[in-house]
Parts: sequence; C-alpha cells; structure tokens
Amino acid sequence: MRGFGRTVVLACLLGTAACATLPQSGPTVAAAPVAGSVDAAAYARAEAVLPRNVGRLVRQMTVRPDWMGEGAVFWFERERPEGFDYVRVDAASGAMRPLFDHEALRVALAEATGKQIAPNVLRLKGLDYNEETKVLRFAFADSQWSLDPETGTLEERKADEEKGVLSPDGAWRVVVRDHDLYLLSTKTGTERRLTRDGSAERPYARAVVNVKRMIAAGTDEPEVAPAVKWSRDSRRFVTYRIDTTGARRLALVQSTPPDGSPPRVFDYVYPFTGDAETATATGVIFDAATGRRTDIAMPAEPVLYYGGPWFDWSEDGNALFRQVQTRGYKAMRLFRIEAATGKASLLSEDRSDTYVDYYGHFWDYDEESDTHFWTADPTGFAHIYAIDGTSGARRQLTSGEWRARSVAGIDRQGGALLVVGSGREPGRDPYLRSLYRIPLGGGEPVALTPEPLDHDVSVSPDGRFFVDNMSLIDEPTRSVLRRTSDGAIVMELGRADASAYLAAGYSFPEPFETTAADGKTPVYGAIYRPAAFDPDHSYPVVEDIYTGPHHVMTPKSFEAGFRTNVNAIAQLGFFGVLIDGRGTWGRSRAFQQPAYQNLHGVGLDDHIAGIRAMAERYPAMDLKRVGVFGFSAGGYDVMRALTRRPDFYKAGVSASGNHDNRLDKAVWNEQWMGAELGSLYDANSNVTWAKELKGRLFLAHGELDENVPPAATLRLVDALIAANKDFEFLIVPNADHFLDSSPYFQRRRWDFFVRALQGREPPAAYAIRPFEE
Repeated sequence: MRGFGRTVVLACLLGTAACATLPQSGPTVAAAPVAGSVDAAAYARAEAVLPRNVGRLVRQMTVRPDWMGEGAVFWFERERPEGFDYVRVDAASGAMRPLFDHEALRVALAEATGKQIAPNVLRLKGLDYNEETKVLRFAFADSQWSLDPETGTLEERKADEEKGVLSPDGAWRVVVRDHDLYLLSTKTGTERRLTRDGSAERPYARAVVNVKRMIAAGTDEPEVAPAVKWSRDSRRFVTYRIDTTGARRLALVQSTPPDGSPPRVFDYVYPFTGDAETATATGVIFDAATGRRTDIAMPAEPVLYYGGPWFDWSEDGNALFRQVQTRGYKAMRLFRIEAATGKASLLSEDRSDTYVDYYGHFWDYDEESDTHFWTADPTGFAHIYAIDGTSGARRQLTSGEWRARSVAGIDRQGGALLVVGSGREPGRDPYLRSLYRIPLGGGEPVALTPEPLDHDVSVSPDGRFFVDNMSLIDEPTRSVLRRTSDGAIVMELGRADASAYLAAGYSFPEPFETTAADGKTPVYGAIYRPAAFDPDHSYPVVEDIYTGPHHVMTPKSFEAGFRTNVNAIAQLGFFGVLIDGRGTWGRSRAFQQPAYQNLHGVGLDDHIAGIRAMAERYPAMDLKRVGVFGFSAGGYDVMRALTRRPDFYKAGVSASGNHDNRLDKAVWNEQWMGAELGSLYDANSNVTWAKELKGRLFLAHGELDENVPPAATLRLVDALIAANKDFEFLIVPNADHFLDSSPYFQRRRWDFFVRALQGREPPAAYAIRPFEE
C-alpha cells in the first residue's frame, strides 16, 4: 500500500536591516501601561521556548518509528539525559537493541573526518534504512555515508555521475538531458533517446519548479530529479510533459545574495486565481524494452501551483490511476488508464455545488487488492469509500457523525482496515485522533486506542502492530507499541521528559472548550500563561490566529503544544490564545462551510466570544489590550481583525499575508473562493478594507517568499499609503515564506507587542541567537 503576461514581484532593495520601515505613529493602545522597560531576562525566557529551542528543555516529545522492510521491525532515535542513541525494535518478539555500535561509529567517523566527536552527542541527519542493500544511509560533516549495521562497515558515498530514476529491478535508468528523455541499460551501458521535442517551455519529466529551489541553486534551471514513476514489474514507466507556454510568470529579486554579488532576479511560473492560461501537464507512458511511447488520452491538466500530476500503478503494471480535480474544485475524479493504449476511463467522481474539499481529501491505493480508499463527505462528514480499481464499484466503509481522517494501514491477516478518525467518542474534544479497526467486509469500527488522549500513530507495513504516541497539550507523551488486533500494549518505548521545562518555571498550555458566537456551537482552543503567573496582575492578551479552512490551529498533542510561537510571547507578560472557530477544518462539512466565499467575514466573532469566555475564567486577562498575530492566511486574518473588529483587536502583526486572493496561488484560493473573479474577490480583499484600519499594525514579508508573492503585502501597503494610514513595514532580505525562521523578525514582533499593549520599552538591542538547522 503506497500513498502516492510577465508580472514582476517588487522587493525592497534598501540595505538596512529593517529594509523599509514606515514611521510608527498614532497612539499606543495600552490600558494602565506599566512603567519602565522589559528586562533582557524576560526576553531570554521567551527565547528559550521558541519552537526551535524548546527541545533543550523537553526531551523525547515523541517516538518516530522508521519501519525497516515490509514486516514489523523499526528503529527510532531515543533521547536521554546523557544524549542520543538509535534503537532497533522487533515488534513481534519485543526485542530492543542498539541499531548499531554507537561508540564504534563515533570513532570511525572521527577518524574519517578528522573531527572531534564527544560521546553521546552523535546525531545523524537523514538517517534511512535501505531494504535492498541492508545498509543505513546518513549525512555527516557535509558528506553522505553508508553503514552496515551488522558488520560495522562504514563507507563514504560518492555522488552518482549521472542522476536518474532506476527501475525497481535495477536494469534501467531514466535520465533527462536538455529537456528530453533517455533510457539507459545498466547491464549493457547502451542508451536510447526517447524524445526529441523537449524544450525549456515544454520539458519532459520536469515539474513546475518551486522558485525556492532556483534560489538555493542560484539559477532558473536547477537540477531536479526526473518526475518518473516505474511500474512494479519494471516493464514501463509513466511521466508527464509540462507546457508553460502562455503561463503567468513572476520574478523574485534577491537584493542581497549571501555571497555579496549584485542583486539577482529569479523568473518562475506561478498561476494566480482565475488565470485563463496556466501551465498544463499531459501524461506519457514508455515501454522499457522497446522504447514505445503511449500518450495518455486525457485533456491537458492545469497545474495550479508547483509540481505536476501524480500517478499510481496497478500491481500487474497494466493500468495507472490518476486523481483529477476541476478548476474551482466542484468535482474530484478518479481515472483508470490502460497502460497499453493510454485510454482513460472514469472510475469514480464526487461533485458539489460549492466545493469538494481537496485539502481534506485522502486517497490511497492498495495494489494487492486493487482497491482505492477514498474520502468523501456527501453525508456531511468525511468518510472512507472502497473503490474497485477495475470496475469502479464503490462501497462505504465508515459512516456516522465523526471524521475518518486517513488510512493508516491494512491488517491483511485479520481482514481489517486501520483508520485514523476523530469526533467519534462522546465527551471528547472532537479533534483528538484515535485509531480504529474497520472490517474490510463491513461492520462497526473497533477503537484500538481507548485512552481519552490524542493518538499519533504509525502502523507497521504488515499491519500487525502500531506505535502510539498518546498525549494532550498538558499531558506529556507516552509512547507505546500496540497490537492492531486488539489495541493491547506490547511494550513502552518512552515518555516525554519535561522536568527541566517545569523546573525553569514554565507551565503547560491549557486546552479549553467554549461556545461560538451563535451561543450553541462548541469551539475549542488553548491558552498559554507566562512563567511566574500572578492572578492578581493584569495581562494583555495576544492571539495567534489562522482561520484557513484547510487547517486546525489549536495544538492537540504534547509535541504540537510546543510548536507555536505564542508560548514565547506569553513569557513576555501576556496571555497567549489560540482558537478554532467556525469555517475551519477537522469537523463536519457544516462547520467548515461558512468560510466558502466568505474568508473575510468568517470566524472572528467566534474568536472574540472564546476570548471573552476565557476572561471570565481568568479575570487577569485585560480585554482592553488585545493583540493578534498571524502568518500567511493568518497574516490575512490580522488585517481583517484590525478592520472588521477594531473595537476588540487593538494591535496586530501580519507576516507573509495573502492580503488579496487575486495575487495568490490558484490552488488554494480557487478551492475556497471559486475560479470566477469579480465583486466577491473585491469584498474579500484586505486592500478593499485598508481605509478602515484602526489600531497598530506591523506588516512583514520575506523578499524571497515562494508561497505568497511579496506583491500581496506591497499592494496592501500601497492602499494604506493612499488612505494615509500609519503602520510599520518590514521586508526581510533573503527570507522565504516562513518568516519565523528569522530571529530578527521574531524579536521585532516581541518589541511591537511590548510597546503597543504594555506601554513599555523592550530591552535595548536584544539579539535572538541564530537558529540551528
């Protein structure tokens, strides 16, 4: 089972760290401001719990098994007080032993690289077990290595002279040269040229390339692996041809390359919402023995972001399968393609008058039974359907008022599908994950994880065992090995250790349930408090917001509770809050539906109702001083909070915001807003609402944002200037979409809220240390 016209984006080229900071003026919004300044110790406390740093205080948040082969053996990285080691576990026997001789490897690597390596600190990047060669591969000291765990043999791996995609039997290699395809025999060394009409605008086996890869490589034509998928019998492979003729192209300007060279411009394909012309992809099949080409008889498919189409092969190599969604996402279809002829036939289809939830959709193909496991929500809740790969016959496997989230595996011996679901157990947070055993022939689900916790699971390839990381945001992870037959615990693998975190005075976040603005719909969130919290003190509130309809913002697992930046902000003397209101993912269709074509209007009232309810529980929350920050769609939310609900939200930091859906990727916006531009897009644009801005606003964007073009924020900046509004603005040179990777931006965000909501001054010139990769 295998899951399978030119517009230039402007970027500020000023050489200052702040790049282009507009004057900040207007009143500081602060009720009863505290005199003086925040000391550096408070900033240090916040820095220590940033997501990239908190691992120094909390060990073994989770166990991530790497299954070896097709059975029930896995390894994982174990974190202990004295350091790290790697453990091999045989689930069937319960035997646990070192994956390799750690001390011998440390000595061998030190000798081979000339580096001093202290005991118990050796961490191997990209560690992977190769089932065919039975060796471990990993990166260390800028080199690639292989280790035979049984003999201890260590070798430095040399890069292949010619990249390509090997067939499963190792007999063939597909390579791309000058946009055309070549097939090489690894046995004889002979090669066959398969195509002769490839070009830069119409290449073979090359996806629409993410501009981030171009920037990393320093060229518009970075080397990428050929987009090729072999049949399991090595007789054929499928690929596609991208056509970018007429597609929209943008450009990012790298103002200050790290090597000190002049500014560089990177030209890339990026479709906007509603574009009549986009890049397209057409599928092609090749026979390895003869080189015969078979074009797939399907219309050219629009490519609405980076990448290209995905295909999966049947077990016998005679058929392919492809999922296709229409522009505007009103239909999602599954096709069967005959490999010998390229003929395509429709196996199954889901349609909607509004949208089919592409982002919440799960599709997996089990080649052994020729069955597709496919999620759809015609009943109002996402459930799993089994679709026959030959006939297209479809039957529903799960049902009821709960959400089937994904297929985790198959227990073939026991004839059961293993499904991750949520919302089925009464009295629980409906977002908490559980694992269920579903009879393949039909029948009621059996819960394998009875504890009222969030269960993050990984099922063994043979379907007989699973690793279960069970936790809550305020209950440390317990990692265990369980049987899929009955959920019985076989052995304990580890427990999260937060003793150092608690000893330093920090507290765990608190999950909460309250009621939406309609007075009846339950909504859920989490609250973070500062260390040394004083209930008699008055604290401003800062919300970390993201109302994208495809996402759940509030963390549910112990590990996820540490992956939000609001914990660090809370340490500066704030209440930190996250809430998931109506219009977001993870529950019913009715809960998500309010966001459709209403991104600017949905959710804020639920968030306000939730914060007000928490203030009744915690009178120390000062609702006269409420701020908000967000990233990407959350950055969009910040601006609408300060324009739609400025009576409640007084200050906000918007990072990488997609402020105008017409200047953003088609793949996301057409899902939630439809493919037709017009007045609806005007009404949902922050640019339209710019003149309504009140309170304090700090806008930030990375100049090399590959996801949301900087033009999205700059268009808003232009509208704010036209409306004569005061705000702060930061462009971060060399930063991509994830601005939280910038320590400077993190510090500037802290400074902003300290000034705007506390009426205090931050410590002078505090510098957050560079993050470790």
